[in-house]
Amino acid sequence: MAPQPNKLPVITFNKKTLNPSNGAWRSTSHAVRRALEDYGCFVIVTDRVPSHLRDAMLEITNDLFHLPMETKMKNTSDLLGFGYGKYASMPLWEYFGIEGGATLEGTRRFTDLLFPSGHKAFCETAFKYMKLLSEIDHCVMRMVFDSYGVDAKECDRLIESTLYLSRFMKYRSPREGEDVMGLFPHSDKSFLAVLDDDVKGLEIKMKNGEWIYPEPSPSTFIVLAGEPFMAWSNGRIHAPVHQVAMRTLEKEVVRNSLGLFSFMRATVEVPEQLVDDDEHYLRFMPFNQIDFLKYVTTEEGKAAECAIKSYCGVTTGATADD
Repeated sequence: MAPQPNKLPVITFNKKTLNPSNGAWRSTSHAVRRALEDYGCFVIVTDRVPSHLRDAMLEITNDLFHLPMETKMKNTSDLLGFGYGKYASMPLWEYFGIEGGATLEGTRRFTDLLFPSGHKAFCETAFKYMKLLSEIDHCVMRMVFDSYGVDAKECDRLIESTLYLSRFMKYRSPREGEDVMGLFPHSDKSFLAVLDDDVKGLEIKMKNGEWIYPEPSPSTFIVLAGEPFMAWSNGRIHAPVHQVAMRTLEKEVVRNSLGLFSFMRATVEVPEQLVDDDEHYLRFMPFNQIDFLKYVTTEEGKAAECAIKSYCGVTTGATADD
């Protein structure tokens, strides 16, 4: 069955709802938590990212993908999904990752590596844009912690330890004989992702098995929970399976996607408020997310139906699916 139009919750992030001293903060926090529990994702409508900055971001993204292959290959990393990626098994997809992309230092290192003669516009635009996405990420984190009644200091500890990956993704339309799949079904290994797309293609699997697609819009972003966030919540938050499919009938269509993915360097552990002796027994042991990324590349990690459960799930007693 073909994916259906967007059925995701739509939540507004503005000056009113993002003010912790305002009553709208609390109601928005509960809406964010419920959306992540029920869907694992939601649509944010916000004016926090100016439309002219988003347009400039999408424009300068083209500068990356027009670089010679030998230049692209300079962007390397030992971490899964970082660096530069282009795979024979997924010919429609190509991406660049900036480690520390929400910082000026990380963005500048990347710019100097790929544009040794300089590209001030790329560096400044990418940093400003990703910095704003990191602020959205922070707000989502604080709202979830607040809604669960977890100490804000614990949220601060994780946020201060965050390693951000900025990713620039390009999907081309399939050629004759090629499959429409740009990115195979998977659940994210990041804590959270904030995504911005300019062409339809992202498809998300609901808990009931139905596939839906969110319609791109200049004023909306998709927030998507990963397996580590699910583990932190003791299984309450859903980490949805999703994919990218280029189902357009038009030739030479290019889909640009921008994303900010968060990874915790501090130890991640289930808060005591989210553990009890009945329904919510402890399901995940403390873990290091960077070590988890390395595990995902092992044969065991690749074979696991849910890598985070295989990596640090509690295996005694009932399972995390019960």
